Amino acid sequence: MNADELVALNEQIAAMARAGLPLDEGLSSLAREMGRGRLKTVTAALGQDLQRGRSLPEALELRRDQLPPYYSSLATAGIRTGRLPDVLCTLTDYARTIAATRSMIVEALAYPTMIFCFGMLVFGFLAFVVIPQFETIYLDFKLSIPPLTKFALFVGRHPVQYVVMPVAILIAVFVIVRFLLRRTHAGIRIWTRLVYSTPLLGSLIQSARLAAFVDLLGVLVKYNVPLPEAFQLAGDACSDPLIADQSQDMRMRLENGVSLGDALAGGKLLPEWVAWMAKSGERRGELAETLQQIAGVYRRHVEARANVLRNMLPSMLMILVAGCLTMLFVVSLLLPLIAMIEGLSK
Repeated sequence: MNADELVALNEQIAAMARAGLPLDEGLSSLAREMGRGRLKTVTAALGQDLQRGRSLPEALELRRDQLPPYYSSLATAGIRTGRLPDVLCTLTDYARTIAATRSMIVEALAYPTMIFCFGMLVFGFLAFVVIPQFETIYLDFKLSIPPLTKFALFVGRHPVQYVVMPVAILIAVFVIVRFLLRRTHAGIRIWTRLVYSTPLLGSLIQSARLAAFVDLLGVLVKYNVPLPEAFQLAGDACSDPLIADQSQDMRMRLENGVSLGDALAGGKLLPEWVAWMAKSGERRGELAETLQQIAGVYRRHVEARANVLRNMLPSMLMILVAGCLTMLFVVSLLLPLIAMIEGLSK
């Protein structure tokens, strides 16, 4: 399911839980009113599983191929605290952030992509129609063809081998590498680090995941879930494999008697300023409130980075596309024209 479908399903479950309605009847009735699609299929299947006596986490676990793998753990955390709607809201906020980010990237790429495609069509016309005319003129006047023009002619005569195939190979390599990495836990960790190393976008996704993790952790602590178990549940419910693994390490540290501040300071789960704030909140008996404040800070980081991405990405892409098109125009049209004029004037 995509982010919009996940938000729709999650909000329906949260609304029914908040209203005290039976989920099995509610989801089955809701599915009957939907049109065709994945959302209807998953909603109907969840309703049937609940009617058969399965719990919500068990029903969600059976749909791991259609739902995020952490969804059942998130529901478990909500049921464990007795605050299922509040816990599910963290998933809604996170999914909306990711959906908004993807939408923003698509919108930023759309116009430069259209311009680039149009420019490539123009370059194709020049390479197949205009530049060969220059070649004929050069040969008639016995002038030497500039090296860049020779290259443009060569590429224009072999577009499949030197344009289509390299692009197709790069796309195929990317898809294969992504598929192979996501088949194992170690590969997923590597892929996550690669995503986080992406300028602007990586830090935005990481902050969004940290905000969801810390927010859920605060909810669990607020409703008196033991701290080691809270880290376990929040880590299991997190979509970030790095955070999930580090949460397991945090649970072991806390169960061995290490204080929260020392455990956070000695680990790699959260930055030092977060460890300091959590330690101060724990000392004052306001750990849940402090975690909520930390989650708010991360959400503001997400909003700030999203604004930067929204403002900078289209401009950067337009400059890049304009530069490429200008270079192609110079190589394919102006350069041979100037060289021909210089040759004829001698």
